Amino acid sequence: MSLACLMLLAAFPAFAGELDGAFASASATVEKARGAWFRKVVGPSGFAFDGLEAWGVLPRPVFDPARAHQASPGEEPYKSGPLDRPDVYLGLRADGAEVDAGLIWDHVYDRAGRDTGEFAYRVYWRTSKGGWKNPEVGAEDNLYLRPGDRFALTLRALPDGTARLSVRRAGAHGAAAGYSFPVPGLLAGDGSLKPLSFKRVHSIDQFRLEAGMRRGNEGRPAIATSTRLSGGRWEGVHLLKADGSRRALSGPLATVARGVDAAGRYGAVFPGAGVGEGGAEDMAILPPRS
Repeated sequence: MSLACLMLLAAFPAFAGELDGAFASASATVEKARGAWFRKVVGPSGFAFDGLEAWGVLPRPVFDPARAHQASPGEEPYKSGPLDRPDVYLGLRADGAEVDAGLIWDHVYDRAGRDTGEFAYRVYWRTSKGGWKNPEVGAEDNLYLRPGDRFALTLRALPDGTARLSVRRAGAHGAAAGYSFPVPGLLAGDGSLKPLSFKRVHSIDQFRLEAGMRRGNEGRPAIATSTRLSGGRWEGVHLLKADGSRRALSGPLATVARGVDAAGRYGAVFPGAGVGEGGAEDMAILPPRS
């Protein structure tokens, strides 16, 4: 994580001005991705930037009791829990390669690997060709953050075709860790990085049930739910250059990608959405109940 990011994180600045009206500082497109209620802001594609940093406050979830799941016989125990999962993350994309990396609602495991029965935001990353990963249960870098915690995330694409995720929790019980992982398809034939774009997302990811078993909802219509997210905030989001300079992910650099499920009722699902001058924005998601 850059020195400038750490300095900003120590202070956690609040942006004094009000947020711009929805889309006043960002263009908007409709994305065909389905299966979740997501608020996504994407930067430009090209060679100008090789990373993204963001900091803020994690949102507080209230879950739909009708969408709680107890693992069925023969199903892995970790599949018990809410079928709606809050997710706060960064991402990068190149031709043939994609990464999502950040914090998602998950079981809390103790140092011995036992499920404590609690849930919190847990570090994860996934690549389009490498699958889903978490830090090892019981490891020092298996970080958990709670709703209301102040966080900082940094995601960078490295010249060797790997990505590095840095995560920090601020405060009296602060902790920080870094994670490096390969990203198949990130390099061009000459060994250089392909043109990249970066994104920041807060979402309610979803599962569905089939014959009593939990299944991913990707590619299916997003599911009506009374699960809610509120009280979170992106306090700053910056695109990073290899020379150490940065630009706020806002104004002409920012494009809002509206999921097709929410596009027709976007203002109701994401109340007050609007990208502020420094990339700031409140995190609130109110999906339709029916």
